[in-house]
Amino acid sequence: MPKPRWEGLHSVQAIAELYAITGDMKYKDAYERIWWSIVEGDRHNTGGFSSGEQATGNPYDPGAIETCCTIAWVAVTIDYLRMTGDPRAADELELSTWNAVLGAQNADGRWWTYNTPMDGDRKASAHEIVFQARPGSPELNCCSVNGPRGLAMLSEWAAMSSKDGIVLNYYGPSTILVTTPSGNHVRIEQKTDYPFVECIDEDRRSEAEPNRHRCLQSPIRITITPKSKERFTLRLRIPSWSRDTHVVVKGEAIAAIPGAYLTIDREWQPGDTIDLTLDMTPWFWVGERECQGKVSIYHGPILLAYDPRFDTRDPNQLPCLNVKDADPKPVECHPNTGPKPLLLVRVTAEDGTKVTLCDFASAGAAGNNYRSWLQATGIAPAQFSRDNPLRLAR
Repeated sequence: MPKPRWEGLHSVQAIAELYAITGDMKYKDAYERIWWSIVEGDRHNTGGFSSGEQATGNPYDPGAIETCCTIAWVAVTIDYLRMTGDPRAADELELSTWNAVLGAQNADGRWWTYNTPMDGDRKASAHEIVFQARPGSPELNCCSVNGPRGLAMLSEWAAMSSKDGIVLNYYGPSTILVTTPSGNHVRIEQKTDYPFVECIDEDRRSEAEPNRHRCLQSPIRITITPKSKERFTLRLRIPSWSRDTHVVVKGEAIAAIPGAYLTIDREWQPGDTIDLTLDMTPWFWVGERECQGKVSIYHGPILLAYDPRFDTRDPNQLPCLNVKDADPKPVECHPNTGPKPLLLVRVTAEDGTKVTLCDFASAGAAGNNYRSWLQATGIAPAQFSRDNPLRLAR
């Protein structure tokens, strides 16, 4: 490929098709190598792909993160998930969807960005790439028509079928109809507020872990309703960042491992329930290169960002955070701040003052500057590896 741009990613998808057609392992190996190289060097803290419209090998590069590039990355990752069954690919899809994809859409749904930067502001693609405008359709361009695919592709990875059952990748309020290997339909219903939750009070911390920032969500209630009782395997994705996961199936607790699927093989009857509680303890990506001395803070899959609409400081004059004492607490949103955020929390800075952060998707929704890389101390970088692709640090 002459240039490592987003169009090239769709060419890369042809390699996955060649593997599906031929079964030749050289295609699978090539696809895996390309996918992992992007995770390591070109997937940003937002889950977005590209710097200045191409791969650069540097996830801290401040170049434009083009919407078309992010959508192509989501498509490539769905193919990788189908090919390998690796739940870490679903972690990537969740990260990209909640942050880069939702962050590229304007709050009123009218337009999409061309560039959704890690730090900066967001402009309508119709303004930034106006050269694509045509008479009668000034708001149509590559990014505005590609962007909605990021939302629609959720249907391709939220729940999937396997040879022996069903795989559940997406968590959130939903009703999903999936087919078992026998051809019968199963309805999967989720009742939950995930990933938007409240922190446990200070006096409810574990005595064994008094200094651990602990933020557990209410259980995700999953109801399994096959047409009639049937035995099949259900796999639940346990996110890499959920270190202390609790799963209860009809009153029986089951151990879960982060970054893996929890396999439940049983005879399912209509109305069987699963209570899943994920560990929402904040986790961090410690920056390097252009982001040296800064961190990104995550609440589950959600990247937190500073938006001055919810605080009083200039984004360029934020106090330094000590992440070990940041301890995010949910706060109410003032009604006169423009588009309402999905999540709003308050953290403690090194000087003892409070800093208010919102979810990345909502940051800059009023056209203002924001920051997702924040000055911080108190934590060392966690190097990238296949065992820790999110560079997860706590």
